[in-house]
Amino acid sequence: MGFQIKIVGDFCNIRCEYCRNRDFNRTEKAVMSIETLEKLCAFLNSLPQKKARVNWHGGEPLLAGKKFFNHIVRIEKEYPDKVWLNVVQTNATLIDDGWAKFFVDNGFHIGVSIDGTERVHNIDRVSAAGHGTYKRAMRGVDILRQHEIDPGVICTITKKTVKYAEEIFLGLVSSGFKDIAFNAFYNTASESDGDEYGLSYKDWSMFLKEIFELWIENNDETIRVRELDAILAWVKGKSTNGCSFRGSCDKWFAINNTGDIYPCERFGKKIHFGNIDSFGVYKNLITDQSFLDWRNSIHVLPKKCTTCTFLSLCNNGCSSHRQADDQGILLYTYCESRLEFYDFVQSRIKKGGERL
Repeated sequence: MGFQIKIVGDFCNIRCEYCRNRDFNRTEKAVMSIETLEKLCAFLNSLPQKKARVNWHGGEPLLAGKKFFNHIVRIEKEYPDKVWLNVVQTNATLIDDGWAKFFVDNGFHIGVSIDGTERVHNIDRVSAAGHGTYKRAMRGVDILRQHEIDPGVICTITKKTVKYAEEIFLGLVSSGFKDIAFNAFYNTASESDGDEYGLSYKDWSMFLKEIFELWIENNDETIRVRELDAILAWVKGKSTNGCSFRGSCDKWFAINNTGDIYPCERFGKKIHFGNIDSFGVYKNLITDQSFLDWRNSIHVLPKKCTTCTFLSLCNNGCSSHRQADDQGILLYTYCESRLEFYDFVQSRIKKGGERL
């Protein structure tokens, strides 16, 4: 279970071409009020489990400022019986020694967004003036490492960049990243016609196969790739933590700077459950009819899934990345990609000699 907290709404200091928030105003700085933050922490304290996983997200969350983050720590300490797992997902361009020291002192985990090498990253991840942001982002990563923080990396793959699998993977590895995740860009913004970013299932399958081969050739077991971890864990009879593999979409929520609650932020703002003001505590959210109706809808499996060998590994994928099948039931857009990739990995393993 986890919560993505958009503490500055959609506000961001860069202008990624593929950003799923591009339909919204990314120039308006709207930081969550301290009153809303206090209500948010009280809401999270009502979770039934001892640990509260909070992903401070955006937009760019560091635009909220160090003073706001100090308030986060102060308020969380008012609930000493809760174990707070704080994660910041950042574009890394604003990180300085002060931020790095804060993260270390308060036990924050950091994920950064880097799309491979400088050349590939700068295709889409640009400033408001249209300039590449790679050097600024990697400067932030270097500062984190100077403070002994080893960030994970999320790399978004689009129709423009999918052909650079080798350059992207080797670029991330040579830059020192050990914990890598790839996101296939699936268009959720309004301008779906003529989409120049969304991947076809063939593109995504090809990319994953190439990444697997590169990972094998690299022969460094300290490097973890989320998409490979999932299939290799399944082969060993273990479960994976990735939400898009577990069918656990109803365990993740996004809360924006006003306290409004949505499913995972990949849905954008299409599905709205209510506000932390109206719910007060977590139990009221998960017993609300709007949530129950949505939860029931995402757990309806297409017939294709019910007979699939990989059902326990895939679970119909990310529920925000689905399209209606012939019967009107929502099927994971990259179903065929996963089938091809999982078959490919199994056949490679059966040949022997592949490290797991």
